[in-house]
Amino acid sequence: MRIKLVYTFLCAFLLLGCRKNNTTWNSDWNLLLVNDDLSLDQAVEDSLVAINPDQSVQVIANKSLINLDISSLIEIPDTTVNQTLALSVSSLSVSPGVTFIDEIKEHDFNIDDVGLVEARVIAGTANIKLYNPIDTKGVFKIELPGVYKNGIVFSVSKNVSAGSNFNPGVAEFTIDLSGYTIDMSGENGDSYNLLQSKMTVSTDADGEAVTVTDQDGFKTEISFSNLNVDYAKGYFGSMEFSDTSEVTIDQLQNIVGGNVNLEDITLDLILRNGIVVPATGKITLFESINYNNDVVSLSHPQFNQQLNIDPAQGSWNSLVPSKRLISFDNSTGNMTSFLENIGSRYKIGYSIQINPLGNISNGNNYYYPESDLGVDIVANFPLTIGMDNLAIQDTFDIDFKNDNNVLRVQEGKLVLKTTNTFPIGASVTLRLLDENQHVIQLISSSGQITPAQTNSNNDGHLPVEDELEFVINKAAADALANTKSILIHATFNTTQYTNNILYSNAAIQFKLFSHLKLDASL
Repeated sequence: MRIKLVYTFLCAFLLLGCRKNNTTWNSDWNLLLVNDDLSLDQAVEDSLVAINPDQSVQVIANKSLINLDISSLIEIPDTTVNQTLALSVSSLSVSPGVTFIDEIKEHDFNIDDVGLVEARVIAGTANIKLYNPIDTKGVFKIELPGVYKNGIVFSVSKNVSAGSNFNPGVAEFTIDLSGYTIDMSGENGDSYNLLQSKMTVSTDADGEAVTVTDQDGFKTEISFSNLNVDYAKGYFGSMEFSDTSEVTIDQLQNIVGGNVNLEDITLDLILRNGIVVPATGKITLFESINYNNDVVSLSHPQFNQQLNIDPAQGSWNSLVPSKRLISFDNSTGNMTSFLENIGSRYKIGYSIQINPLGNISNGNNYYYPESDLGVDIVANFPLTIGMDNLAIQDTFDIDFKNDNNVLRVQEGKLVLKTTNTFPIGASVTLRLLDENQHVIQLISSSGQITPAQTNSNNDGHLPVEDELEFVINKAAADALANTKSILIHATFNTTQYTNNILYSNAAIQFKLFSHLKLDASL
């Protein structure tokens, strides 16, 4: 839990005309520095909790711990395909506008261990170069059968200037392939990783007759670059993803001591498979590391066990990931001590392998735009909590501009007024820090934030008001000149160490005032 104290302080310079003698005076400054609150409504808006019919709070968390980058799963390498054609007869006289080359050729995408039948490109280009070896303009038409967008097969026609075998005419251009689907099953529809290209060549309809020989090579060169896909069908190989990842929970990094007690915990670790492909997965490690670098390793009978994960169900917008659950409650292993370690860092070791038994789907793996692989955590339990000297601290930048020559704090106090409807009380201290984050002054308060009690209807907390004073004595006032930040240290305790139910009206409203006596000199 983090209370944001945005400290705004002292901004006053009086600019006077030229004087021969300094002017000094004393004044009292009473400023509202902070007006803020911390409530469970903020968590409700983030869908972290739900409110039960009796107004008690239920933790409902669904967080992705690991989302794997599976872009490498379907990688079409940069590939250049060439199609060179010549007459099958020694020579031929071709009239203007006559087609004399017309042929389809298959090309192999060299994709290691992967057999693609179909893929949709979301980004990528094709750079096309055409070579004309005859001494009249040639009309080239390039088609890619099986490559289509919005039901229309890829086709482009270009005029290529006249040339010769030694110095052919050349035309070069680039096509954006975004949105094109590529059928890689070949001309007969029973293969994979194949691309078809069709080239037809005609003479210029407005030109003259020309003699073409079997030494004239008509060439198409197509270079595919940076092809990324968001849909694919085929066999995706037997790839394994494994690692040990670290997850940090920022909100818990400021806890520096104490204990909590949680009850009725229900929690699931989930191995998630959003690809239509059989898979296996295992959790090899789950560690909680807290403020004191204490490490608690979670145990479970299914850890380090290879678990089957079914293929995802559905397709396109109806895709539903398959999930393999590893479930915990208070009686499972050391779940309670794992959570009560109050870790702000968690290490997770995992491995997920697709197609562990090879191509048992006969090339019917599917990858969709929403496909993913990962590890999730899901929690659903009542927020019944106890705290024993739970210490939370945070640091806030500040610059008092305590200039001896202009404006100087002599003494005073800071006053924190609170209205609390949490069943959690706290004592608070302030620590002044220099530019090296060293403590140069400790300021204690004269009171505490009192825990709230449950109302007679057992559906909420009764508000309690408190006022805490932090005295700025001469030592603290002198330290302000070197203060670059303030560390707020709060130690929380609940009314009971166990069975503290949080209700929906739980909140802390706070206002921080300054009451300072200043000396000014100009």
